[in-house]
Amino acid sequence: MKNIYVALIFIAIGILVKLFPNLIAGYSTLSQREKENVNGNGFPTFMMVGFFIMGAVILAGHFIAIWLDKPSLNDSLGIFVTLIGAVVFIVAGQWFRR
Repeated sequence: MKNIYVALIFIAIGILVKLFPNLIAGYSTLSQREKENVNGNGFPTFMMVGFFIMGAVILAGHFIAIWLDKPSLNDSLGIFVTLIGAVVFIVAGQWFRR
């Protein structure tokens, strides 16, 4: 059940990041030109989609683990998805900043 809550939190974070880009780490330290580039390149939208995908993967993984009768998959799924998502956001953040 906790994975469902984590997935819903990721989806909520995605909506908040799209509405309030200042929630993105390091956004407030960017110069005005860099902020315009980040917004023009669609980084907040990318982050929203990324958080939605992370939430969807956790939700799907939860139900797949139930279907396969493997509750141990649920224990590590949230951490695994979060770590991969963080790496993708860090790498993509540098690309969107240009």
